[in-house]
Amino acid sequence: MSKVIQKKNHWTTKVHQCAVSRGAQGQLGVTILGGAEYGEFPYVGATAEEDSGGGDGKLGEGELLLEVQGIRVSGLPRYDVLGVIRSCKDPVLFKAVRQGKRKGNCGRRGERLAGLQ
Repeated sequence: MSKVIQKKNHWTTKVHQCAVSRGAQGQLGVTILGGAEYGEFPYVGATAEEDSGGGDGKLGEGELLLEVQGIRVSGLPRYDVLGVIRSCKDPVLFKAVRQGKRKGNCGRRGERLAGLQ
């Protein structure tokens, strides 16, 4: 059998993990958007700079969430992802990856696609 050689620019080489602690009022300072109900992976919306994480990296806006506290969330609706986050003790561990570049005229939810009526 032959070994599979991973390219340096494969998305799995860009996965990072970070821990986010809740603030004084119990808020994480991270907004979660997307989810299976929109046909998207859950992803990070706006983040509060001081609360956006530590460890191997910080959560950045637009990053796809792969795991929360070791639980895979990539195919879950947003409300289930939020439920997993609410049930976690402090600090909450996230595994995320930055989105790749979009090609063509793909739009996000709420955007009008060019050429379509």
